[in-house]
Amino acid sequence: MLEKLRELINHRELLWNMTVKELKVKYKRSVLGFLWSFASPIIMLAVFSVVFTILVPSENMKWFVVYLMAGLLPWLFFVNSLMQSVGTIVGNAALVKKVYFPREILPLSAVGANIFHFLLQLLVFFVFLLLIGWKFSIWFLCFPLLVLLEVLFTTAIAIFVSAANVYLRDIQHFVEVLTMAWFWITPIVYPVGLVRAKLAPNGLMPVYLLNPMAHIILSWQYIIYNPHRYAPMADVAYVSFWGLLGTGIGSAALLLGSCYFFMRMERGFAEQI
Repeated sequence: MLEKLRELINHRELLWNMTVKELKVKYKRSVLGFLWSFASPIIMLAVFSVVFTILVPSENMKWFVVYLMAGLLPWLFFVNSLMQSVGTIVGNAALVKKVYFPREILPLSAVGANIFHFLLQLLVFFVFLLLIGWKFSIWFLCFPLLVLLEVLFTTAIAIFVSAANVYLRDIQHFVEVLTMAWFWITPIVYPVGLVRAKLAPNGLMPVYLLNPMAHIILSWQYIIYNPHRYAPMADVAYVSFWGLLGTGIGSAALLLGSCYFFMRMERGFAEQI
């Protein structure tokens, strides 16, 4: 494993070039190019602001659009990274068969490209918050650590599904269906307080919180939305230190397991694709 890590470090320039290629391919023949990374969150903010401020305003939460975007942008990074990385080995069959390089670079470049988009979208979101006079809490200083945690978890799954998809092409369809269901069991469009009211009396809340993305999304909502100031319900964002610690340790273990699985499976990549 350490030897593979050193090999990836030695090929860091290739990883950078592959990441840049992923970005260029996405906006190939596009007039606006990278401006679409800014346009997407601007359009979402405009539409959600109209919908949740004018058409169907929330009676229980002030600035619901901020709460929604605080969870939706990290979720989109997670889903887009998985959907783009799952087919990277199969989609680069000619390259895999002809040239030797660490194959992990392919899914890593897909995640890297989405990190770039994610940071640009967060930049637009933060500018929006400054324009409306948003007051950030001290917890906002945890922003880099939260990005690192989500990237760690996303990378672990991306490496695993990219290798598994070579042998079972149904994986790419399974990922699409799984993320769709996963979205609704993660508190993005609804406050976790509603879930606690239903599950806590039955002792099922710990089961709900086994979802690693729930802890990640809830943390994003907490450091940005600052519920104690902008929402009447104190548990609009349920943050657990032990839940985050478990997510971090689990993500690191999952990454090691995914890398080991990838190393074992890559021996047959050329024959399978």
